[in-house]
Amino acid sequence: MMKIKQTLIDINNAYIFFCSSVYLGMFWTLHFFWFPHYPSTLNISNYYDAIIPQTETATKYFFVTIPIMSVALVIMLITEWKGKLKWVPLLWIPGLLIPVVIQQKFIEDINNKFKEGVKDMAVLQELLKDWMFYNDLRFYILTVMWGVTMYFFIAKARRS
Repeated sequence: MMKIKQTLIDINNAYIFFCSSVYLGMFWTLHFFWFPHYPSTLNISNYYDAIIPQTETATKYFFVTIPIMSVALVIMLITEWKGKLKWVPLLWIPGLLIPVVIQQKFIEDINNKFKEGVKDMAVLQELLKDWMFYNDLRFYILTVMWGVTMYFFIAKARRS
């Protein structure tokens, strides 16, 4: 029975690593491949198709995966509570909450302005600048959190 329990805990923790990797991949892609080109390539006629369908798809995806990840982090916290690595799930509380708050408080407002339709290039550039700034905040936070999660697995492997 202990082996099954440990396997379930390992799957739980692997899900956290999976989510942090997807998060990391998405924000690294934005930061390094898309954002450098957005100011010079997006304009009034093409910005919508380059941003809105992708953000709506990502929002739907993370609307499912983040709550599951939150439960997985609670399970990780419970299973690590008496161990030296309990700081990992504890750090994930702000590490997950802050990017979600940034999304809900700042990015959604900008997304709504994009959806309403931007008619002025200067306004578009200002919205893009703000949108990229807030997403870059999430990029930095989630990069750190991926590193924390990787450290967790390395530390666990070294103990074995």
